[in-house]
Amino acid sequence: MHQGPFEKFHGRRPLWTVVVLKLVLVITALALLGQANAIFSLGIPVLVLHVGALAAIAILVIWPRAHGSLAVATEKSIPGAAKTPHIGILLHSAALYDTLAWILTYGRERAFREKMLSFARLKPGEAVLDVGCGTGTAALLAKQRVGPAGRVDGVDASAEMVARATAKSRRAGLSVSFTNATAQQLPYEDGEFDVVLSTLMLHHLPKTGRAEFGREAFRVLKPGGRMLIVDFAKPPRQKRIFRLHRHGHVDLDKVAADLGQHGFKIVEQGDVGAKRLRYLVAQPR
Repeated sequence: MHQGPFEKFHGRRPLWTVVVLKLVLVITALALLGQANAIFSLGIPVLVLHVGALAAIAILVIWPRAHGSLAVATEKSIPGAAKTPHIGILLHSAALYDTLAWILTYGRERAFREKMLSFARLKPGEAVLDVGCGTGTAALLAKQRVGPAGRVDGVDASAEMVARATAKSRRAGLSVSFTNATAQQLPYEDGEFDVVLSTLMLHHLPKTGRAEFGREAFRVLKPGGRMLIVDFAKPPRQKRIFRLHRHGHVDLDKVAADLGQHGFKIVEQGDVGAKRLRYLVAQPR
């Protein structure tokens, strides 16, 4: 029998029940926190904004799961990844990714990416590698900072993301090379880059994958180079009922400790300024 998108299974539950349960959970949480009345009292525009955000999340996360656009990547899905059995959570739907990024940043994705890049302190002429580059927005901004004498490469485990990033670079007239590859097996020689970027990528990797990425980042960095990691911090006292997404955060303190084992020293860390977003800058010792 043919299964529609809302009849497929998400774990042990039908997918449509996951959608309903998550929406009910959000509404219940708002009510318990005393925020529901406040949202309704602000009027229709604010209500529409919140509903739109929920719909966008459903479109990007739930609908792609039903259609195979969101998947756990394996060695069979990525060229040259035969040694990596579990690559991580992989988003294929590039157009939907850009749409959600626009919605969740209130149309200010460029400013949001610029803010994250500011912590890397990119200089003209530097060689930069953006790992988990997505559709290339940050990589293109990085290219503008390093200038014609600089070099920017981007890698992503999704071929669709790479294709969209390449198209965007051509439209922008910027020379950026994008490659379909994984964070655990970077297709570059030792010491090729001054800077490695990981912005909102690390939470997609399993714990073993994060360690492998740390080793690879250390390998491709030049002596005196640096790595910038920006990601969602683990919320304090997170209860099981609120764990909507198992891969939705990283413990950056643990990441910092692990990087020390891979030859890095942490030179800077702090809050990005957006809710739950933190950054750290590491250098090879």
